[in-house]
Order: sequence, then C-alpha cells, then structure tokens
Amino acid sequence: MNGAPHLLTGICQVALASTDPGALVAFYRDTLGLPVLFEASGMTFFQSGATRLMVGGAHPGQQIGGDTVLYFEPRDWSAAESALEGKGIAFLHPAQKLQEAPGRELMLRAFKDPDGHTLAIMGWRAV
Repeated sequence: MNGAPHLLTGICQVALASTDPGALVAFYRDTLGLPVLFEASGMTFFQSGATRLMVGGAHPGQQIGGDTVLYFEPRDWSAAESALEGKGIAFLHPAQKLQEAPGRELMLRAFKDPDGHTLAIMGWRAV
C-alpha cells in the first residue's frame, strides 16, 4: 500500500434483483435463516453479519444471476451443510478443501438460489 488513508471501510450492502422477489425473500428468510431488517418500496433488507442484503424486483431488461458469488460463513460447517441439504439445497459440487491448518480445513461448497444467483458456504471444518 502507498500509505494513503483508507477511503472505504467495507461493503455495507449487496443488492440482488429477482424475477419473483417474494419467492427469493422466502428463500433467504426461511431456507437460509437470514433475519429481515425491514421492507421499503418493494425491497426487503436482511442482515448478514456486518453486511445488509437487499432483494428487490428486476428492472426491465436486467439480467438476473450474473458472475457474482455470495459467500456465507457458517457457525458450524457440518451442521450448516446438513441443514441446508435437509431444506432441499442442491449443492453444485462436493465440498472442496481450500486450505489446511492444524486440526481443521477451510471448505467451500456452492449452490444456487431460486433466481440462479450463485451462493456458497465457506468456513472451517474440524478434521
């Protein structure tokens, strides 16, 4: 770094467009368990750690999905993976080991939401 002051402190919000906002809200609320903060002007805002997630309707001609991946960190890798499978999540691939450390490994497993946005759980799993 060049010693310049940091202008940005982090990502405060991510927005997802949807062809069916009600169904997508239900997925993030009921399947993933994200708490709803508030609703305004046809948009629903969730809390996910230090970041808000906004779900709203797509604008005419807007492409849904795209190349962005949202990574969620589970409190307990194995419990989260099992719970999501139990709720009907179809993971795109087996869990991938990204890194090893004494007694644990960093794992990644991707899936899609109902509108085709790519999501993943990524976190440490005990070995």
